[in-house]
Amino acid sequence: MRAGLSPQPDTERKDESVTRLSLKNVVKRFGGVTALAGIDLSLDSGEILGLIGPNGSGKTTLVNCVSGVLPITSGRIWLDGREITGWTRVRRAKAGISRTFQNLQLFRELTVGENVAVGASASGSGVDSEQTVRDLLARFELEGVARAVVSELSHGQQRRVEMARALAGKPRVLLVDEPAAGLNDAETLELRRLLGQIREDLGCSLLLIDHDMSLVLKVADRVQVLDEGKVIFVGPPDKAFRQPNVVEAYLGSGDDRPD
Repeated sequence: MRAGLSPQPDTERKDESVTRLSLKNVVKRFGGVTALAGIDLSLDSGEILGLIGPNGSGKTTLVNCVSGVLPITSGRIWLDGREITGWTRVRRAKAGISRTFQNLQLFRELTVGENVAVGASASGSGVDSEQTVRDLLARFELEGVARAVVSELSHGQQRRVEMARALAGKPRVLLVDEPAAGLNDAETLELRRLLGQIREDLGCSLLLIDHDMSLVLKVADRVQVLDEGKVIFVGPPDKAFRQPNVVEAYLGSGDDRPD
């Protein structure tokens, strides 16, 4: 990967050690079903937090609540110490929360460059859109297909386009939902390097969901494990799968522990 985009100056923050994203007792119900049952979460500046758990544990629901796709039933959410609980999805995006999706949501009839440009203009952050697009196309090695229609690309290339579009507004927080889905081993290895570079080069905090435990455990500073909408572990990645409750909830038995 090549260097390109410089970190966005953060004039509102005096102490970069202050928690960037914080959730307190967040509950989300769908009728009589409780998808999130009082979630606390903190994400520091420049941190990669892995959010893991079995299918149906509430991971994507939590990301949808943070990004504003879904309203929470109760609880509070802060970004850089400012409460954003009642903010719309658009206002949160302009404040610095961006995301990718488990199922690709690209403008398939537009070119690669146009998709990334949409991300820059939609953020409302006042970035130099043309320069940002050039930088991101270089960072994600997409210059050669910049004028190609997205629908003509491979799945791995489309994943890179979505990541580039999500970063086009220079977000403070990037919510990454299943970025390794559908990738081969080489593409997953490249993704691992890329996630680390995004954090180091752009100063962006990442909340990462993925079922590829090798990816999550190698790039995350901490992991938070959900099961049935509840937090059952928060801590270092190398300790997560030493917990019997995590092994039982996520993998079913100790024989299935990741390397």
